[in-house]
Amino acid sequence: MLAAEYVLGTLHGRARRRFERLARERADVQAEVRYWEDRLARLQHRFKPVTPRAVVWAAIEREIGVDKVVSLDSRRAPAAEASTARSPRWLQAWAGMATAASVVLSFALYREVNRPLPPPQLVRVEVPVPQPLPYVAMLHPQGVDAEWLVTVSPERKLIRVSASGKYPINRASECLELWVLGEDGKPRSLGVLPNDGSSDLPMPRGVSMPKDPTLAVSKEPIGGSPTGSPTGPVILATPAQRVS
Repeated sequence: MLAAEYVLGTLHGRARRRFERLARERADVQAEVRYWEDRLARLQHRFKPVTPRAVVWAAIEREIGVDKVVSLDSRRAPAAEASTARSPRWLQAWAGMATAASVVLSFALYREVNRPLPPPQLVRVEVPVPQPLPYVAMLHPQGVDAEWLVTVSPERKLIRVSASGKYPINRASECLELWVLGEDGKPRSLGVLPNDGSSDLPMPRGVSMPKDPTLAVSKEPIGGSPTGSPTGPVILATPAQRVS
């Protein structure tokens, strides 16, 4: 949602600057921005340009108080009358037709201006509601090159894990399981960590993030702990922080 707000331009101030710093450091955030840029850019092709009717311009002029008044200089009236008297008949006839045409056009414009406007159209606009930022933790066991970037979004019921490196376990019979320590200090499983690459895990039902969460990783039998609590050695524990 933050990436969508950033692309739409509704993310302002310090929140926008924090997001830009985060995007410079994380490839997954950059991917989210590119996704929303591509998705929102397609919307502009759904709208066709429409030429407004004359009544629209007339309504605008009436609304802003434009008064088109053609004034004649009284001092030039005698000269104009003399010139008209000396004009050829065809010029006087042309002037008469132009006056008649002006009257007809004025009447047509009057009817158009006073024609009832069409009923307003309701347009539904969906505005994304900002959600709290996720918890983030970098899990890096000592002595090995394996590490996991864990992002927990409780409001979205989503856990995203990006793994790199290899942790030395027997992958045929062992796995690494992610835990969160609750307010009561009891560990609750968040799922099995991927061996490599990125993976999205659903937030387990009934599991909530405490105010100051700690994430831990334990070595378990393939498929995860059979008891709902860590059965193997805990290889690391580290606090998770809300992104700010």
